[in-house]
Amino acid sequence: MLFLIMLLLFIFCIGTVIGSFLNVVILRAFSGESIVLPPSKCPKCQNKLKWWHNIPLLSYLILRGKCYFCKEKISIQYPIIEFITGILFVIVFLKFGITVETIFGFIIASLLVVISVTDIKEKVVFDAHTYTLIGTGLVYAIYLTIIQIVNINTSSTTFQISTEWILNNPITMALGGLLLGAAIMEIAARIGYLIVGSRAFGEGDTYIAAGLGAVFGWKNILIILVLSLIIQLIFTLPLFLKKVFTKKEWNTLIPLALFFIYAGCYYFLQKQILFNNLYVMYTAISILFALGIWTCISLIIGMRKSEDLTYLPFGPALAIAGLLVLVI
Repeated sequence: MLFLIMLLLFIFCIGTVIGSFLNVVILRAFSGESIVLPPSKCPKCQNKLKWWHNIPLLSYLILRGKCYFCKEKISIQYPIIEFITGILFVIVFLKFGITVETIFGFIIASLLVVISVTDIKEKVVFDAHTYTLIGTGLVYAIYLTIIQIVNINTSSTTFQISTEWILNNPITMALGGLLLGAAIMEIAARIGYLIVGSRAFGEGDTYIAAGLGAVFGWKNILIILVLSLIIQLIFTLPLFLKKVFTKKEWNTLIPLALFFIYAGCYYFLQKQILFNNLYVMYTAISILFALGIWTCISLIIGMRKSEDLTYLPFGPALAIAGLLVLVI
């Protein structure tokens, strides 16, 4: 037990070190500098940092969140990213153990952290990060395919290329996931032109979905997309409702409230004897459908009229969904 605790602590420390490096990757993605040179420096006074200024988590505490030279406040992003990466590395290690899959898991988790932070900070997703995610997924698929073929050849059976194997081997699954993820996100993004006159999602989100599809395959990318929508809704709906309620947009609030109230009543009453009557059941369903259509139309009209739409980047929701599928 003590050995396991020490091992997990070591993995956490490795994760925080990688998290410190990810902070450099994020910062220099915006500045356009190399992630290798020049050495770490204060973005304000440009002084080169000493070795003890770069100790993950501890340096922030030792320096009390300020630059050693110019006393400029250090962004809380640095220790947060280091801590989150450390935790993610521990979770990935607990999932896969001492295997090659763990290395791929570390890379995928790190890329998703970088993509999420750049999207949150400036609503920007860099091609270099998404292309690396796609490449990692394809390399992982090639590795799994090779392992699959080797395992078959070392068993009593002889490896044979069949239609079923071509359709279901890791490489095909990865390529299918790449294309399906990109296609679904691009179609959904362009539907936004019909609703609010602009893309519903940025182009970067299409590349993120393509990368996740390459990593997890075409079957899992469907789960990730649905899960990401739920995650996005959890964060977006409260902000949207607050804005609508504050501005007293009754044309949107009334249909929305009626729909939720009726849907709740329908859910609790659908198993009652009254619903055994087909006419009653069909009438109740028709009313629910009509309220749903009315609510959707009201929301679309409200979004078109609004000049300050609440926008939350979709990349982090995709990344969180991908991480959940990775570890669960």
